[in-house]
Amino acid sequence: MSTQALYRRAVRRETHSPRSALAITIAIVLALVLAWLGTESVLAAIGQQPLLVAPKDIVTAVLTAATAPAPLLVAIGVVAAIVGFILIVLSLAPARQGRRGSIAERTATVVDDRVIAQSLARAASYAGDIEPAQVKVSVGARSARVDVTPTSGRRVDQREIQQAVDAEVASYDFRPALRAKVKLNEQGTVA
Repeated sequence: MSTQALYRRAVRRETHSPRSALAITIAIVLALVLAWLGTESVLAAIGQQPLLVAPKDIVTAVLTAATAPAPLLVAIGVVAAIVGFILIVLSLAPARQGRRGSIAERTATVVDDRVIAQSLARAASYAGDIEPAQVKVSVGARSARVDVTPTSGRRVDQREIQQAVDAEVASYDFRPALRAKVKLNEQGTVA
């Protein structure tokens, strides 16, 4: 395996979350259902009262399901389809963590989105000559939103802040790449 392939694999592993939490949750639910069915079967075999439903009643209900009212069958089918659809979407959708990766010639770098947000906030703060607490940044999958609250009575040039933030974003070599949008709040703050 080449070094570049190893770096790509390491970056992907650090920037995408595993599906283990979903798989473990489904396994636990299935184990609990099977344990309950096993307990009900043992209770029926020794002649005790069922905890919830006797296995014989479960089998009878399943076999006579075709005689149930049509709206009930449709509702059960819709619920099963929705659960199945959600599980398929969760299994196929990319589970991105709040991190970005960069692969250079001899290094691989992974940076948390919070670090990028702080860096963009600092660039906006310097460009607008405002306090860092007056800048809020949220970083999404492919975009960053920079909300600037100016000091009351002082003009802030949104275009200058946008240029500084764009220059900061352009200096990054992370994948997925970001686009930044600066929004200037109408309400100012008292310094």
